[in-house]
Amino acid sequence: MDFRELTYITAVADNRSVTEAARQLYISQPSLSYIISKVEEDLGVKLFDRRTNPISLTYAGERYVKTAKEILVMKDNLRRELSDIGHGQKGRINIGIPTERAGYMLPKVIGEFKKSYPNIKIYLQESKSEEIINNLINDKIAFCILPGGKESLPPGVKTEYIYSEKLYLVAAKGMVSRDMIIDNSIDDGIPVADLKLLNIYPFIMMKRGQYIRHKVDDIFRRFDYIPKEVMEVSSCISATQLAGAGLGITIVPERAIEPLKNAGFEVFNYSEESDSWDVNIVYKEGVYLDEAERALIRTMREVFARYQGIKPETMK
Repeated sequence: MDFRELTYITAVADNRSVTEAARQLYISQPSLSYIISKVEEDLGVKLFDRRTNPISLTYAGERYVKTAKEILVMKDNLRRELSDIGHGQKGRINIGIPTERAGYMLPKVIGEFKKSYPNIKIYLQESKSEEIINNLINDKIAFCILPGGKESLPPGVKTEYIYSEKLYLVAAKGMVSRDMIIDNSIDDGIPVADLKLLNIYPFIMMKRGQYIRHKVDDIFRRFDYIPKEVMEVSSCISATQLAGAGLGITIVPERAIEPLKNAGFEVFNYSEESDSWDVNIVYKEGVYLDEAERALIRTMREVFARYQGIKPETMK
């Protein structure tokens, strides 16, 4: 049994397909099938039930894969520790991040990080929040960047705070009339709209699998809000643009508003208490973060500390 065999068997288990695993591992399917058969022969047990479609693990296979993943994590931890001994000047960082958040956060951070770590490569896995967490649990990334608290995460993970991000309601100019305003401003100087009075408009929201969707569903429950109709999109930027065009209203984080603040829409609070979420680093308990990974996290925290207190304009 060697690390290569452990990696190959876990890849087949994760993909539930020899063909897909072979493609990801850049080896031929016959070669991978031979390795699996050889491991099973050496161990004297079958790891996969080939009668099922897709392929599934036997009980022995489940035990093998569970232990194999633990061994591979230990191996990776050792590699990271040895990398630290070499002062972390070479290597790579695998991180998961929602696609639009990558475009918003990383350009502000990477240049500064590269000044101290020019030879560290950063590999991004951009996807929906649920897929990113799945990649983290399956040790495909070292850590991820996600909004929300630990209550929205599975057990066995840790979080580290980066910065707070406010949530706002966006509507086209004139859609929110004066009689729909509860208060002219709260602590951030942005008017508070009565969400219940806005149920005459369609609501533009994210598709399931993104944390913003969970958050907006929770807001609906909090305010006993039932939208007239719902339009689902995959992007907070798209939701903001569609709301600005008068096709409905939406609730998005301020990072979706910032690049479009001259687009002519209006921004409102939807609660008399300003609503926000924390953006966090998330990683598995027991996983070692090396010097370069820690430095990237510190850089994020320092860069976004400068953005605290920046509010989007009312854009009226």
